[in-house]
Order: sequence, then structure tokens, then C-alpha cells
Amino acid sequence: MKSIYINDDINKGINYDWKQLRRDFAALGVPDYVYTPMNCPFEKSHIFVNMSDRSVGKTTNWLLLGLCMWKRYGTILHYIRSREDMITPKALKDLFATILDYHYIEKITDGKYNGVFYRARRWYFAKVVNEEIAEISETHFMFCASIDKSENLKSSYNAPKGDFILFDEFIGKYYPPDEFVYFCDLVKTIIRDRISPIIIYSANTIDKNSPYFNELEVYDEIQILAQGENRLLTSSGGTNVFVEIVGQNVERQKRRSLVNKLFFGFRNPRLAAITGADWAMKYYPHIPPQEKTIHREIEKAEYLAQNIYIIYNTKIARLDVVDNEKRGLCIYCHWGTIKEFYDDSYIFTAGEIIDTRYHFKFGDLSAPLPKFIWGLYKQNKFFYSKNDVGAFIESYIGYCNHLK
Repeated sequence: MKSIYINDDINKGINYDWKQLRRDFAALGVPDYVYTPMNCPFEKSHIFVNMSDRSVGKTTNWLLLGLCMWKRYGTILHYIRSREDMITPKALKDLFATILDYHYIEKITDGKYNGVFYRARRWYFAKVVNEEIAEISETHFMFCASIDKSENLKSSYNAPKGDFILFDEFIGKYYPPDEFVYFCDLVKTIIRDRISPIIIYSANTIDKNSPYFNELEVYDEIQILAQGENRLLTSSGGTNVFVEIVGQNVERQKRRSLVNKLFFGFRNPRLAAITGADWAMKYYPHIPPQEKTIHREIEKAEYLAQNIYIIYNTKIARLDVVDNEKRGLCIYCHWGTIKEFYDDSYIFTAGEIIDTRYHFKFGDLSAPLPKFIWGLYKQNKFFYSKNDVGAFIESYIGYCNHLK
């Protein structure tokens, strides 16, 4: 299998012909109502961040692109998850289910194989006869790794054609501290000094406050992107990152609409990640109205303290202690700025303790102020100026709870 290297230098990696790979992918006959990675600007970026609701075919079709790269160039795919238990045979037994159902393996291997086989973190092609494996390919086409065990690979692993790296479900329930750094370390182990690889971050949900967006320097853009939109962004160090929030085409909207009507037609905004109506957004109790509205009366509140803050992901929230005439002592939460910090400020942070104003995670819960603040949280007496403030504080609490 002949490969053409960048500037005829094998150490730089393969000079992929993306126009040809787009034709190869199109020849597979992938339905046009599912996600396609072939609209990504591979000529301009090597990092791709894509998110969506469920069942749009992101993982399947990224793997199909990787298999097209394998067929034409011998590329070895790398499938990455956060933890080792996520890449066990039990966890990955259905990873290629759709690819097998649509007989893509036969198309990619020109009929030589019709199945796959997983052993020792490696995927092989297989020839299946009467539901029994009759033959297995001599070499693997994909290697699986977990970030939590990446140290085990550093000195021993070598992948000279490991140019396809898919980090699947990169947004989990919580963000292990410095996981991005460990992932980058794993990427470096795989790619060495080649400039040919592509790296894909894929997720079926959006926590808009995920630390990954800060690490990738796309946080602000993620806050304003809607379904079906994308951006090609450049980091402070000059790295191009293509970000997309996958939308739905007309055919898929029709299919989804029918499924929603049959099974999920209930008035609950938290079903959004399932129905695809919009991104799932938890609704948080808002600060009682300061002015009379048609539905609500004014709830007078006396402000007792306005010097308490949370810093997380470079964002700041201010926690105002108030005495509400109807609800008693409460916390009103707003976005804040560093300009508001004074000598008497009390700052919760999961980051660096700069001076005596800063307190790690929830502070000393035996001390009066932290005990009081987080006691009110447990009593559901936090109120928020906007939903995104609520999501921010909930994300901070979740992060601290999992931070060792």
C-alpha cells in the first residue's frame, strides 16, 4: 500500500488527499439523514469538536471515515475514552453494530471480511460463517485506550500510522482534574512528531460549562452556538479548532418528529437531549421579581452581604446573602467580575489559592460562613439571575465533589 508523505518526509506523516477521501466516504452510501464528518474543513484544521443530541450517527460515521483512511493509507484508528472500564469488551460490544448492520465492512474490505473482533484493546477484521468466526485479519485496524491508564503506554507504544484519534463522549458527568492534559499527553504518545493526524472530540450532550471548552479556548463561542452552527476558531497558540453543534436535516426532523410524537410528547424541557428540540437545559429557580409582573408580586429583600464569589473555568459568580420577606435567608446568584473583588471578599475556588480571600472548593465547612452558605444550598434556597448562572454553579459543585 503506497503512501505519499508530506514533503516526502516519512517523519511528518501522510499527506492525506481529503478530496479523494470524501469520494471514498460517499461511495459507502451512508444515508443523508445522519451526521457526516465530510463537511469538516480537514484542509484547515486538525482538531474537530462536535456535539449533538443522541442518535445522529456521529461515532459511527467518524469510524467510517477512519476506515476509509485505513483502506487507502493503512491508517490505524485510535478510539479513546476517559476510563479503562469504558473500553472493556462488555462496554464496546455494540460499537460497530450499525457498521455491521449496513455491511460497510464488506464494502471497505472488498468482501474479504464481514465482521469485527476485539481482543487486547485491538479491533481486527473477521470473516464470519454461520455465526462463527472463521478467519481474523493478521493486523488490527483500531486500538483502544483510556486516559486514566495512558501512563502505561508512554514508553512502549508505537503507532507510526496512528493518524486518527477519536475521543468519544469527552463530556462526562464530571471532569477529572487535568484530564485534558493527560489526554494531550496520550495524543503525543500516539502521534510523536507527525503533523498528519486528526483529533476528534465527540459528545452526545452539552455541559456548556465543561472545563474542556476552556482548555480548548472555545468557551465563549460555545455559549452562543445553536444547533446546526459551526465555527473555525484559532487558539492563542495558533491551533485551529473546528467546533460544530450538529443540527437536523429535513428528513431526520421528520423521523424525529414521529418518534417524539409516539414516545416522548411530554411537557418537560429536560427531555430536550432526547427529543432534539434544543439543548437540554435544567431550569433553575430565578431570583424573585424586583418589579411587579402580571404573574408575580414583588418580594422585598434586604441585602446582607455582597462580597462572596465562586471562580471556576475563568468565570465568576457572585453569591449575595439576602433576607427575603417571604422566604427568609437566601442566596441570590449573579455573574460577577474580578473588578468587584476587595480586601473583604470571600472567594470559593477549585483552583489556585492566591491569598487569604481564596478558599478551596467549599471552604472549611466547620467555619460559620461556608457552613451557612452551603447549608442554604442544601435547603434549595439558592436563586439565580439566569439559568446559565445556575448551570455554572451546579457544574462547580459537581466538579468539587469529584475533586480528590
